[in-house]
Amino acid sequence: MKSSLRLLISGIRRLTLDGGNVERNLKIENNENRIFWGDVTNVKEKLLINEQTKALSAEIIQSCRDLIQINQLYREAVHQILSQGVRVVDDAAFLADFGGALSSGDTAEKMAILTEKNIEVRLALSLVQIKKELQLSRIQQDIGKKVEEKVRKAHEDHMLREQLKVIKKQLGMEKDDKETVIQKFRDAIKDKIIPEAVKTVIDNELGRLEFLEPAASEFQVARNYLDWLTVLPWGTETDDTLDQNTAQTILDEDHYGMNDVKDRILEFICTSQLRGSVQGKILCFHGPPGTGKTSIAKSIARSLGRKYYRFSVGGMSDVAEIKGHRRTYVGAMPGKLVQCLKKTESENPLILIDEIDKLGRGYQGDPSSALLELLDPEQNVGFLDHYLDVPIDLSKALFICTANDLSTISGPLRDRMEMIEVAGYITDEKVEIAKKYLIPKSHEETGITEKDISFSRDALVYLIDKHCRESGVRNLRKHIEKIFRKASRKVVNGEKVEVTIDNLKDFVGPAVFTKDRMYDDPPAGTVCGLAWTSMGGSALYVETAVVESSDGKGTLKVTGNIKDVMKESTSIAYTVAKNILAGTKHADFFKNNNLHLHFPEGATPKDGPSAGVTIVSALLSLATGA
Repeated sequence: MKSSLRLLISGIRRLTLDGGNVERNLKIENNENRIFWGDVTNVKEKLLINEQTKALSAEIIQSCRDLIQINQLYREAVHQILSQGVRVVDDAAFLADFGGALSSGDTAEKMAILTEKNIEVRLALSLVQIKKELQLSRIQQDIGKKVEEKVRKAHEDHMLREQLKVIKKQLGMEKDDKETVIQKFRDAIKDKIIPEAVKTVIDNELGRLEFLEPAASEFQVARNYLDWLTVLPWGTETDDTLDQNTAQTILDEDHYGMNDVKDRILEFICTSQLRGSVQGKILCFHGPPGTGKTSIAKSIARSLGRKYYRFSVGGMSDVAEIKGHRRTYVGAMPGKLVQCLKKTESENPLILIDEIDKLGRGYQGDPSSALLELLDPEQNVGFLDHYLDVPIDLSKALFICTANDLSTISGPLRDRMEMIEVAGYITDEKVEIAKKYLIPKSHEETGITEKDISFSRDALVYLIDKHCRESGVRNLRKHIEKIFRKASRKVVNGEKVEVTIDNLKDFVGPAVFTKDRMYDDPPAGTVCGLAWTSMGGSALYVETAVVESSDGKGTLKVTGNIKDVMKESTSIAYTVAKNILAGTKHADFFKNNNLHLHFPEGATPKDGPSAGVTIVSALLSLATGA
């Protein structure tokens, strides 16, 4: 006999199972599909009709109706129960069981309804289950509506976009995204004269692009690569202005003096006119700061009618800034030269490489070595950028480099450039620059007219000699701007300003350089020489003195923060001075005296082989007393 029991309950009457009917169960011989007989007792329920019972019944009926309207799955269960002909509404006990049957609650909650004999309590328990089910159905309905609305809106947007694409495509207004991109690239190169090697690469990339999906990462990489290849000005050049008179006028308008630079540009124009073709050149303007090396490059571009592009390499330590990154890197970009061609839209721009003497060097490579290919006329015909990886012709571009100190530029790089020295300005030149360029520019920037302020020539000379003693005019420009700013307060009050020597200190303060020389009358053993510096140069005194007498064992002591090369110069000069005095009455001076040789300004390092004449002169002056 199986230990499990299965009951088929129709829900018509409530019975109590008292136990199995042993007599009948023993008579059954077939154990297959046997029916278990049991003894049952009919449960007679008494219901007291009151207001509470009516209210509970009405609420259960209303909740069941709402539940059926919200969730259509309960409609079939209700039809199945009502098909048995029982009027649920009239029977409170059946109504309580009906509510429990509709519920999807736990088995324990349903058993609590079945085992409860008090009909009023059973109605209350059933109502709780119906309310839970109703609340759950409402939540499901809200979720279903939100999801359905979201799906409907997404589907509607998708359908509208597809319909819009079809309409635009039929009207010829737009093609597929991939086709549009490919056609854009083909249109970009249609009128350009592209080298055969580059055209082959572009065609291969376009063919590769056709087989890639727009959502693929490789599609964007190929697209960016083609963007750079097709945007470059292949075969596009600006027409050079080969008129030396016009060029001379433009150069004189912007800069005073600088005849070496201007002559070289005019020579370039004349040779290009005679040849009938223009070739690029590589020039290097070197000299002290503030002499107009950078600014004249822009004037040269204007005089030639070329596009102008400037980039500074001061402190640059990454080769990729010049030659670009490999395309395998994320966010890779071409180098500055390719960006220059894109910006200027010309194959023959004027490219200014500023501060070439201040190139750095890091673990990313040596940029000065990368410039060797760029600044070599024999190699830049096929300049190879790491990103584009196709030869680019830079031989038509005019390269101009600027530097302050040539000693920091490597020999091979210096050999590739034509050096043009931009020397410092003398006082008369600075006065003319101030009158023709600096003062008119300050008028324009401050709004002060020529009627409101005037400068005497003596005031400008005094300003240059006592405040701006430098090779260039950058400091002079700052002082003139300072004068204009100070004068603006008086001009606003209606005063007219006249700058003279007497009132100059009210604008720029007391003089910085009060003396032109250290000694009015140099004593014996002191000689003034000239020293070269990156700022242009300065006067350097050499002082000698006798420390003490010595019997045939004279020595020379040297001080003044001098380096190895200059130490050798002092030794050589000491020997030369001895030989010069040999055979004269002063021949024993160096033997009988210990000498001290000093270079003033000990905080400044000094070096170089050219101080020998000055040192010999100082030693001879000390020995002869002249």
